[in-house]
Amino acid sequence: MSPLESQLRQIADSFLAAFKDLSTADSLALRAPGCLQIFAPASLNPPAPKTNEAFGEHMDKSLRPLMDHFPITAKEIYINETGRQITIWANATPIFKKEAMGSELQEAWHYTGEYIFILDVDENGKIQRILEFLDSLGTERLRGMMVKAKENLGQSGKAF
Repeated sequence: MSPLESQLRQIADSFLAAFKDLSTADSLALRAPGCLQIFAPASLNPPAPKTNEAFGEHMDKSLRPLMDHFPITAKEIYINETGRQITIWANATPIFKKEAMGSELQEAWHYTGEYIFILDVDENGKIQRILEFLDSLGTERLRGMMVKAKENLGQSGKAF
């Protein structure tokens, strides 16, 4: 039996809530075993698509060490019940850890990006595919902030 509109809306809400506290377990619990997260647009040279394992590692090793929260606030949520598809147009504002910000003024760490997520849901109510459109103007700034945060924590490596 396919998920109903109310169930799809709950999946959307749970998907967004998992980012607030960067909960890897909550994020992965929503996903089908073969879920793939794809990033766009290509002009940003986005990261390669992420399997559940790669996404969990990204959360645990790239985001959680640098940020306390990454709340995503929906501007609009579109539900296509027949197609089992959810489209979320949202803003996201990462909240970096104090130690990751170093001695810079907090204003230098303020960033709000605009994103679109398209979630394809299987008949069991699990997300089987995520297409994430990154903020084409803000992503480079966020990458720079993440690199700086890693430096402040004595880490190295690319942002994502």
